[in-house]
Amino acid sequence: MNHYLLSCSISADVRQSVQIKFDDLKLPQQVIDTLEANNTVSIRPHLSNALKAKLDALRVKQRQLYDAYCIHYGDAHFVTASYFQEANEMIKEIKRDAEGYNEELKGMWEQEYARWQETASGILRPLFSEDTEYSIAFDAYMRFFPTREEYRKPIRVSVLGPLPVSLQKVEAPVDGDIDSVLAYENAINTQQVLEAAKASASDKALTLGAQLLDDLDVRSVTKIGRQQTGSEKKRGSWQITAEKLKLISDSVPAFSDLAVLADRLLESGNNLQSPDRSIRTKATENFYAVQEEIRTELSNICGSHSSSKGLEKLQQSLALSSQYKLLCDKIKTAESTNTLNLLVKDANTEIDIYEQRSKQLRKLISQRRELIQAAGDNLDELIEGVNSQIDEQPEADF
Repeated sequence: MNHYLLSCSISADVRQSVQIKFDDLKLPQQVIDTLEANNTVSIRPHLSNALKAKLDALRVKQRQLYDAYCIHYGDAHFVTASYFQEANEMIKEIKRDAEGYNEELKGMWEQEYARWQETASGILRPLFSEDTEYSIAFDAYMRFFPTREEYRKPIRVSVLGPLPVSLQKVEAPVDGDIDSVLAYENAINTQQVLEAAKASASDKALTLGAQLLDDLDVRSVTKIGRQQTGSEKKRGSWQITAEKLKLISDSVPAFSDLAVLADRLLESGNNLQSPDRSIRTKATENFYAVQEEIRTELSNICGSHSSSKGLEKLQQSLALSSQYKLLCDKIKTAESTNTLNLLVKDANTEIDIYEQRSKQLRKLISQRRELIQAAGDNLDELIEGVNSQIDEQPEADF
């Protein structure tokens, strides 16, 4: 699969904030020393809240662009041919939004300038008793704010690429030939970063597998809904997992089978919510089948990957999967507080590693503790007493 280097940066051509040191606030030296000793940062108010809000909105879409269509290593992002059209459409959308925001901001200069005046006055007025000193400081602060001309088009979107990444073997450069040296260094350096991006994506896929297994361990067909499969307003957890695995498998083919299984899981989840009973029945069968296939595929993946944080999480998740079911059974049958307390330590091992299993274990422990306490801390005796009462009752004479 061909990869292309892609960069979409969002910036402002004007100053966005100003740093105010503690010394400038004329605080008592003891207060300044305390603040600095606790690594408290100095004050940095934004000159224009409207500009900040527009930049934040664009950066949310920038993050969506990278998360949905690229793999990355550090600040280097790579898109494949399969995802380029969608990525390109989002870049065009970001550019359109930036143009619209610049047009809005052009008409907001006076409003934002007045707000900065209020902010500067609020900071400076308590510090100066002399009007002359206050005016000098106030004028200095107002000069930080962008001029009307600078504020006409402050936001800039810069796109680099897509630049094709060649994976062809390159010959050693010829001494004195700058073009061959550049071509060689470009190929070697870029390939190294691309391989690192693939490794990072692979590690992410392993972590996704661990989290998916964690979820499936506690998920029955009666607990599958829009939170897993998604809706028009919000994507579900299975939907997000399926989309991310599909993206990663486009660059790392080793996860292609897992991506297909994640799609099948999502399909089963959607069908389980069908009003048609026959579709729900078939979906139930498919859900349990794909659940086991995912577990088998994750086990196979573990045996074919080198050590990494993601692999360690997946191995722990697989190992804990069988222990989790056993632990649930022990909690459900605990007959005293002492027995339950011993199981809490084992449960905490699960809680430290995976979220969904931990929620279920907390719930089971809480329910069992309530039952034991209601029975006077000895469930054994309560059960025995109930059984003896049953034995002592006279037989019905019909």
